[in-house]
Amino acid sequence: MTPHNRAPEEGSANVRSRNRLLMLGLLVGAFALAGCASDAPLDTLDPAGSKAEDIDNFITPVFYVAGVILVAVFAAVGYMSWKFRVSKPKEGDTVYAGDYTDEEFPAQTHGHFALEIGWTIAPFLLLVVIGVFSVNIITGLDDVEASPDAAYPDMEILVVGQQWWWEYQYHLDGNTDTPPDVVAANEMIIPVDQEIRIQVTSRDVIHSFWIPRLNGKKDAAPGRVHPWVIQANEVGRFAGTCTEFCGLSHAYMRMYTVAMEESDFETWLAQQQTPQTPLVEGDRNFKGQEVFVANCQRCHVVFGLTERDRDGDGTPEMDDLAMYGTLEDYRDLTDGTLSQGKHLEEGNLTAGAAPNLTHFATRSSYAGSFFQLYPDAQETAEAGDYLSLPGSDYFRGDLEAWLRNAPAAKPNAQPEQNRGMPALGLSEADIDSLTDYLLSLH
Repeated sequence: MTPHNRAPEEGSANVRSRNRLLMLGLLVGAFALAGCASDAPLDTLDPAGSKAEDIDNFITPVFYVAGVILVAVFAAVGYMSWKFRVSKPKEGDTVYAGDYTDEEFPAQTHGHFALEIGWTIAPFLLLVVIGVFSVNIITGLDDVEASPDAAYPDMEILVVGQQWWWEYQYHLDGNTDTPPDVVAANEMIIPVDQEIRIQVTSRDVIHSFWIPRLNGKKDAAPGRVHPWVIQANEVGRFAGTCTEFCGLSHAYMRMYTVAMEESDFETWLAQQQTPQTPLVEGDRNFKGQEVFVANCQRCHVVFGLTERDRDGDGTPEMDDLAMYGTLEDYRDLTDGTLSQGKHLEEGNLTAGAAPNLTHFATRSSYAGSFFQLYPDAQETAEAGDYLSLPGSDYFRGDLEAWLRNAPAAKPNAQPEQNRGMPALGLSEADIDSLTDYLLSLH
């Protein structure tokens, strides 16, 4: 090798360094912004239920320990990088290939028995401790200790995921061998301060149910039923999301759990068990009811109004809770369609279901909770006055846009593949009438 003299290019090195820092900053900022959603806050580190508190009490010290280890490792790497760095050539130095000067390299040491044993055993013991506590926490997350003086100590809720919304079937006496007593969509209502056992399943593909302020996530798989628990220490409205990629509208599959006082919960149950009274000609929303029957009844249910030929004998039957079947029906799925208890004709939708709209206006969100119906829903729920929402201010424009062209309003819905709501092709007059009718379903 022939020695030569080369002056360092200080200016270009500084530019490259600044560019790298800028790119790193932009990358970190992009990742941070990707986790933000002001319209669907998850508040993972702000537990509001006993199970979520158990998770938080376990995770917090683990984060602290991991943080200390992270700082220590980075400090050690930084110290070694600085301590044993190769100096830059100075003007007049003799430089060889690779830009290294002819100064002597540090002594090379290979193998240090005590250090190697230490950094092998220490992580092992740390992981064992974390593992023991993890197993203990996980095994306790689905334990139910219903209050003996609760109005419904045996109540179970079947949580059914589908593309791309959630359905909640309430079995008030805990008997899942009979049809449910109440069926709701998108928002699960529970009494405050009571642990409620839920059973999580799916009608189509794998989903995952997660209300982070109340408990960890639980997968919803077709043909399987997974037990879980939901409980809230305070009244309020708690956001959740599907955490298992389930198709193109996965990012728009959200849900809420609303906790209310037990007396309000009983009022809500009585309301939900009351069918609608069909309107007659001359009633204010009769036109909207006609539009609903002509365009929406094929997929949706309004108890007291809708009917269908369930037996295929040409005789329509009024829709009722028996069409939802039992929990065992969800253990026997064939081609994504319930073998029994399905409330739509086979092949109508991939999941074989659409949201029950009997009391649509009592919910604060719709379309997989992607749209908000009432602007003050969060504040109203936190104030313990959730039942007052019907009749208050609402986002009429969003609902009309949804009825006008659902695939355009909710990105990536696929009605052409029987996934998601199709565009109904309604006139503006029909959209106006249908909106009024839906908002009357208290």
